[in-house]
Amino acid sequence: MKDKDENRLVAVKIMPNRWVGTSHSDFVIDHPSETELPWQDLGCVRFLNDVGYPYACDLLGVYRDSEHTYVVTTFATEGDLFSWCEGGVAPGHEREMVVQPIARQLMEGIQQLHDFGIVHRDLSLENVLMSKTDSGSFIIKIIDFSMASTARSFRNCIRGKASYQAPELHTDQEYDAYLTDAFSLGVTLYAVLLKDYPWLSTRPGGCKCFEYVKKHGFRAYLAKRKLRNSTQRVVEFMSEPLVSLLEGLLTFEPNERLTLGERKWGASRRSIWDLTWLHEGPGKL
Repeated sequence: MKDKDENRLVAVKIMPNRWVGTSHSDFVIDHPSETELPWQDLGCVRFLNDVGYPYACDLLGVYRDSEHTYVVTTFATEGDLFSWCEGGVAPGHEREMVVQPIARQLMEGIQQLHDFGIVHRDLSLENVLMSKTDSGSFIIKIIDFSMASTARSFRNCIRGKASYQAPELHTDQEYDAYLTDAFSLGVTLYAVLLKDYPWLSTRPGGCKCFEYVKKHGFRAYLAKRKLRNSTQRVVEFMSEPLVSLLEGLLTFEPNERLTLGERKWGASRRSIWDLTWLHEGPGKL
C-alpha cells in the first residue's frame, strides 16, 4: 500500500480479528496448538527496532477496524529471496559473486540475532526480503519471527519448513537452536545459489536425496546431483570455498557443524568466519 503522508510504499499484513485476538495471552488461549504466534512476531520486531538491529523491517504501526488488524512495515523493493533467486545469472562463478555479499549480510544478521538471545527457528528463502539501494546494492531484511524464541535448547519440538529442518529435530534428543538455525542457513544458501533445494525433507525416509547424503556424504552427493534442467553435475557450478562452507553448515552431526561465530561459543568451535568464502567469495577462475 501507499503511505500518502510520507509518499512511500509500505507493506501491510492483514489478519482477521477473530483469529489474532487482542493480545498474545488471548491468542495462546484460543489457539493452544498454534506454532506461529503473531503477537510474538510483533514484539520481536519492535524489540529489534528499539535496539537498532539493521536486518529487520521497521514496524510503522498496528491498526485495527471492526474486522481486521493491519500491521504496517517498511517495504522491500525486490520481494523475498525465493522470488529473487529465480532470476539473475545462471548458477556458477558469476552468481557466487553476486550472492556472496547477500549471504554475508544474512549470516551476520542471524549471528547478531543469536547474540541478542533470540533464535529464529523458521529461516527460509521466503523469510528473507531484499531491497535495492540507490547505488544498486542489496540490503536484506529478515522477517517472520512468529516461531522465534529466547530459549536455546529444545526437545521434541519441530519447527520450520521440511527442507530446512536440521536432522536432530527428528530425534528425541535435546538440540541447540543456534545450530539448527545454522543448518537452515546452509539450505538457504544452497537454494539461492543453485535455484533448487538440496532435498525436500530431512525426516528419516522422507527424501531419497537426503538419504543419499546421509549414506555417502555431501561431496559425493554434489558429484552425483544434476543441476535443474541440465545434464551437468552440481559440483561443476560451485567453487571449492563454497563447497567447504556448505559442507560445514549442512553437517548432520551438530557437534561438528560450523557455528555462526556467536559470542557464547567463544573460541571453542570453528565458525563460518574461519572459512574464506564469506570474506573473499569464490576467488579467481
